Amino acid sequence: MELSLQWLSAGPLSGHGVLVLLFTVAIFAIFVWDRFEISSVCLAILILLPALFFVFPHPDVEPRRFLSGFGHPALVAICALMVLGHALVLTGALAPAARRLAWLVERMPRLALFVVLVLAGAASGIMNNTPVVVLLIPLMIAALRRAGHEPALMLMPMNGAVVIGGMATSIGTSTNLIVVSIAASMGAVSFGVFDFFNIVALAFVPALVYLWLIAPLLLRQVAPAPAVGAQPVFNAELRVTEGSWLDGAEMREVLRRAGNKLPLRRIRRANGALVTPLTLVRLGVGDRLIVQDTAANLKEHEARLKAPLHSFDEDGHVGNADQETVAAQLVVTPESPLVGRTVRGERVAERFKLIVIGLRKARETEVHRADLADLRVDAGDVLLMQGPSTALQTMQREGFGLLLDERLALPRQRHSTLSLVMLAAVVIAASVGGVPIEFAAMLGVLVLLATRTLGWHDVGASLSVDVVLLVVASLALGDALTVTGGTAALAQAFTHLVGGWKGPWILAALMVLMGLLTNFVSNNAAAAIGTPLSIEIARSLQLPVEPFVLAVLFGCNLCFVTPMGYQTNLLVMNAGGYRFRDFVRVGAPLFVIMWLGLSYLLTTRYAL
Repeated sequence: MELSLQWLSAGPLSGHGVLVLLFTVAIFAIFVWDRFEISSVCLAILILLPALFFVFPHPDVEPRRFLSGFGHPALVAICALMVLGHALVLTGALAPAARRLAWLVERMPRLALFVVLVLAGAASGIMNNTPVVVLLIPLMIAALRRAGHEPALMLMPMNGAVVIGGMATSIGTSTNLIVVSIAASMGAVSFGVFDFFNIVALAFVPALVYLWLIAPLLLRQVAPAPAVGAQPVFNAELRVTEGSWLDGAEMREVLRRAGNKLPLRRIRRANGALVTPLTLVRLGVGDRLIVQDTAANLKEHEARLKAPLHSFDEDGHVGNADQETVAAQLVVTPESPLVGRTVRGERVAERFKLIVIGLRKARETEVHRADLADLRVDAGDVLLMQGPSTALQTMQREGFGLLLDERLALPRQRHSTLSLVMLAAVVIAASVGGVPIEFAAMLGVLVLLATRTLGWHDVGASLSVDVVLLVVASLALGDALTVTGGTAALAQAFTHLVGGWKGPWILAALMVLMGLLTNFVSNNAAAAIGTPLSIEIARSLQLPVEPFVLAVLFGCNLCFVTPMGYQTNLLVMNAGGYRFRDFVRVGAPLFVIMWLGLSYLLTTRYAL
């Protein structure tokens, strides 16, 4: 029997539509409240929506339809693209270009920022945003600190460029794929990979100027990111080997090469004698420079001086430094299995032979030193891990987070070229060859598996339960609103609110509404509601559907204003030491610049 709740409805909306609208409002409130895990909320949606229609049957709705998102082409494409993006990180495919950027950052920061903004924006258009940020954070931090600058000056502008680049193609983000898929499934419009690239590229020009010249000035007052914890200081020796430039070099030249930051204690001669490190002392083969520093700094001294690093104990016994314990910072990514769990619960010590010796929370909370291993971990938290460097790299490869030491974070592996080629082939096949993106992406994953570039454990590590459930729940919620008439009612209310406005102003109002929502709730959830809403609005106004769908797509990507607006915001927040107000101060003008530019370009292109 169909449920009848006309007394709750202000118009022709059915009782089912009223219930779904109330359910949607409750879900949005829960997302804004942010007290429950995203996966749990999404799972509840997928249970409660079918249950509603089992209890109160609807003649046109089969309850199982709300679970069809698990087989939706958008989800297949998103998962396959996540795997392809993860392959680029695992193989270090973009490492050579990223290292050149780091070299430029160290020497010409202003020019480097411009290059980073352009290249990061371009890269995020064809691969998921998160791997791009994961790749660049450790490199930029290391290069900026060597150049005497704080990471805060560049990390947020870089992230802004990445987010803008992600909105430029239909495969740039999972949000884009959801919007495009919903619009196609409703028979409204079908977008290719690069159909709206030129619009975003033109809008990016004034945003690029802002991110390059103005944003760093607004970030000058950001306090340096606090240390994660007291890092252990290690005794170590840098050895002068045969053929090394150190053989015959004076100490003043060595100190200069080390940036006058080498904490040199003594020089141990090849015959075992200890001498004071005076500036005119000349080194020879077999000599050892006795230094004392943190693990990260010791690795940097090794790289700068090109001298093998060995550690030793109090008795002077020397061992290979690669087998010694190092300390490194690991930022917990949104896809990490640690999110919502504890270090002890994930058995990190047993699996990787690593211990956590420090923790910095992404959000303010009281942390007790004795409780670190038992503290619930959130996306954006930074862990100070201690253990073998190979174990740290393994932990990163398995998707637990990203290491902020560039030498640990980007292991060079074979098949890196193949990873790049496969991603390029997928994009070309989908954009030029007319192959559905989900098929092209799945074929790319199959090739990487067949060539053993990836293993099945890598595939599992690259997939995020949060993303999968969020996509499926978003599709289900959008479908429920459409089939029960909720979307039509919302469209009617919206058009009544903006009654008398001209098409361009309605378009701009829709985009800013989506932009405000996406900074406080899930981008995909906003897209699931906004896409069918935009189609109904356009049809009711007898205007072209395409610009209104794109207004939703662009609005759902204007997530610059809050740290919870997008997952990469949390990553740069902790790495750069930003606070909520920093995102508002820098992100709000960027929001306005992109909103005005995109609204004008959509109006002009579609002659509204």
